[in-house]
Amino acid sequence: MEKKKINLGKIIGPHGTRGLFKVEFYNQDCLDLEIYKNKIFLGYSKISLDRKFKKGKLTICKSENFKSREELEKVVGKILWINESDLQKTKNSEYFHKDLIGCSVYSCKRECLGKVIAIHNFGAGDLLELNNNYKYMIRFYDLNESGIDIKNKIIQLSKNYEISE
Repeated sequence: MEKKKINLGKIIGPHGTRGLFKVEFYNQDCLDLEIYKNKIFLGYSKISLDRKFKKGKLTICKSENFKSREELEKVVGKILWINESDLQKTKNSEYFHKDLIGCSVYSCKRECLGKVIAIHNFGAGDLLELNNNYKYMIRFYDLNESGIDIKNKIIQLSKNYEISE
């Protein structure tokens, strides 16, 4: 069985002349790269990746895989990925988007509002998009950890969460 790939980000371009390069990570905070040492891929090759510093929304990295700016320019736009089985959560209150997609969302009155079909972030936090032509998005920030049951694929909205029509 083929392992599922999770895209982490992409290489945007070289940074300076000393072998550094810019990475746009897709998650909110760049991964703790030390945990994922020897588990990150570029194409079908493993890549070493060391975070040097943040510059705006980009992370400046270095890799033993690249010795020159010319080598880096060949991988601009390429995706960095990891096997799904290698992902690690650092806290119990952390959820991967892949875990939330497919969860049924219930109102505090136990009405099924729909299933999570996508998660968006327009800059103010994650929003859950539901199917069933549900016309609102649910802010992840408004969910209580106790209302999220990943094992049974259920998200229960708290009593404090109001849905106005």
